[in-house]
Amino acid sequence: MSETGTVGVIEAMATLRRRCPWSSRQDHGSLEKYAREETEELIEALEIFRGDPSPAHRSAVVDELGDVFYQVLFHSALLDESDTAPYGHTLGMIIAGLEAKLIRRHPLAFGEGSSDGQMSSLEDVEREYRRIKAEEKQQKDTNQ
Repeated sequence: MSETGTVGVIEAMATLRRRCPWSSRQDHGSLEKYAREETEELIEALEIFRGDPSPAHRSAVVDELGDVFYQVLFHSALLDESDTAPYGHTLGMIIAGLEAKLIRRHPLAFGEGSSDGQMSSLEDVEREYRRIKAEEKQQKDTNQ
């Protein structure tokens, strides 16, 4: 029985990189076509699910999400190797960065004065999101 969760999948990826001749030979360039294919397969599965949200089609979406996540996991492992970081370091950075971005870009949901009982208007959310994106772009341009 294998470990479940993030640690288990990180260890499984590390084992593949060490013990699988195909996985050990891959790099960012060789994996690019798979990232595209898996994303296209996810989009197709989502289209089918929207037309018929059956358990089988839901399961197909879950499988495709796993395949896309595998691409993220693989590329993050390669980044860890290129920086001699422990496996999982980059994946942790990705997750932490995504969490921070979700909170930063949605102050109406997470900020002061937000409440579980009241949802902001779509117009307010879109206006705030555009403002935040513009600020992030300006800051990024300034830092380059």
